[in-house]
Amino acid sequence: MVTTLRPATAADAAGIGPCHLACWRETYAGLLSPEFLAARSAERFTANWAQLLADPATPPVVVAEVDGEVVGFAQTAPSRDTPPARDEELVSLYLRAARHGSGLGQDLLDAVLADRPASLWVAEENSRARRFYERNGFAADGERAVLEASEGLA
Repeated sequence: MVTTLRPATAADAAGIGPCHLACWRETYAGLLSPEFLAARSAERFTANWAQLLADPATPPVVVAEVDGEVVGFAQTAPSRDTPPARDEELVSLYLRAARHGSGLGQDLLDAVLADRPASLWVAEENSRARRFYERNGFAADGERAVLEASEGLA
């Protein structure tokens, strides 16, 4: 088994899109309705990633591959919050459930963030992710947001 972490390129949209959708279905199965998750398509996720990765203004994305298959990815960007809690935000860190506990999630976090301070948003009910982030020094600040289905949900 060969594991690689590397910067994503535009060609990676074809691997990141299906991985992203699979991660959503694995992670949010108890948090989002089955109908909502079933309505999402790998093609749409792939198209969104193709557009993002083709844009030179998109902050760098790091992909994790196992034997050439994308199994996770992570990205930081300038904070989208007003006012920002930190200058930088961890905007995504997704890893296929079969790779949880392998150290790849930590590797992805380290690759995109190193020791820089950042903020992030995580679903309250996603206890596994919350424990991971707490182990890495993140702490809940009491802010809450409710996303509507039309708000950036691929």
